[in-house]
Amino acid sequence: MKRFPLRLLSLRRLCTSSTVETGFRRSEFGRERLVGTVQPYDRHVFLQYGSPATWSSDVEAEEGLPKSLSLAIKARKGEMKKKTRLTVHGVADDAALTSSGDILIFPDMVRYRNLSNLHVDDFVEEVLVEETKWQSSSMQTLNGSYIFVCSHGTRDQRCGFCGPLLVSKFREDIAALGLSDKVFISPCSHIGGHKYAGNVIIFDSSFNGESTGHWYGYVSPDDVPVLLEHHVTGGKIVENLWRGQVGLSREEQKKAQECRLQSASEIASTNHR
Repeated sequence: MKRFPLRLLSLRRLCTSSTVETGFRRSEFGRERLVGTVQPYDRHVFLQYGSPATWSSDVEAEEGLPKSLSLAIKARKGEMKKKTRLTVHGVADDAALTSSGDILIFPDMVRYRNLSNLHVDDFVEEVLVEETKWQSSSMQTLNGSYIFVCSHGTRDQRCGFCGPLLVSKFREDIAALGLSDKVFISPCSHIGGHKYAGNVIIFDSSFNGESTGHWYGYVSPDDVPVLLEHHVTGGKIVENLWRGQVGLSREEQKKAQECRLQSASEIASTNHR
């Protein structure tokens, strides 16, 4: 019988214990009802900044661009017509330690490049408050699907464990399906609901004819092909993983799912007659 060094066995036990406590096999995984767990908001601003390996537990408060943009949004939120959420997103490659300062805005489906501290106030004023185009940078319209996976390990171990594995699985399956020019995946910072990890948000330029964003929770690697097939390419909500939708109140999220399930039940009943 092959024997392993005591230190190696201890490491394996530690890894197994960590997986059970923070991974897809943890006791809380899949236990709670997900629908209606998205706090209501209307617009999601993503700032490209570093990578998960470089983020502090409160990355939006880090000195420099994250803090400047966060404070500017908070200072003007009372003047904004749309309730706005700010999240940092990065790349999976730990070697990519620099930030381009690109801004993605959903469900508007637009990108502005190279935001700097010098122009933060102008950006917030023109784009988020006045809802006009930013004069300091050209606006790029986004097409396709943009998927964000919470991978904020310094904020919560569950997201730190589940997120990177999901990002890798999404990348692998997206490439295998030949969707790399239509579906884009990125790790992101805390979005709320650590206990629902893996947490995924999918924004589409046209989901059943509209630009919108859908949240999913308790996502495991086995669910990745399901989300790609049914949601991204099929335009269908994966109900058992659905947390809610951008632009809807908690009650509206619950009602929307009830209506979809009722409609699906009626169709199924008609088909069986």
